Amino acid sequence: MPSVSLSVRDYMSNRLATLNEKQDMREAVKIFTERNLFGGAVVDNLGNLVGILSVTDCIDVALHSGYNSGWRGTVGERMSRDIRTVDADDNILDVAKMFMEDHYRRYPVLDDNRVIGVITRLDVLKALRTIGESGVAV
Repeated sequence: MPSVSLSVRDYMSNRLATLNEKQDMREAVKIFTERNLFGGAVVDNLGNLVGILSVTDCIDVALHSGYNSGWRGTVGERMSRDIRTVDADDNILDVAKMFMEDHYRRYPVLDDNRVIGVITRLDVLKALRTIGESGVAV
């Protein structure tokens, strides 16, 4: 029977924007739209995760900014500080269960408390397909 990895690090994406709390919301929006991203990790000067900014957060700013007032605020004012993360060495099957129990669509992936990627529901589905096709019982 072939060996297949169950480690999150083997299925995560490293397509991730990193932002800082002082960045202007317009800059975050530009990054997300130009790179087709759904959010970004907000890190401190040491690279530690301090928040998450999502496209939904950006849409909220746009809707409440008014027609002429422009996009106001910083990433730090709009980011979510309540963050659920996974470790790069976590078992992908455990992460699949987390997605079934939570409303989150993606989790930042940490290695030594540093953001190294993101794992999405689709990434987990692809992993489950790979695992299933390998003959490993899930």
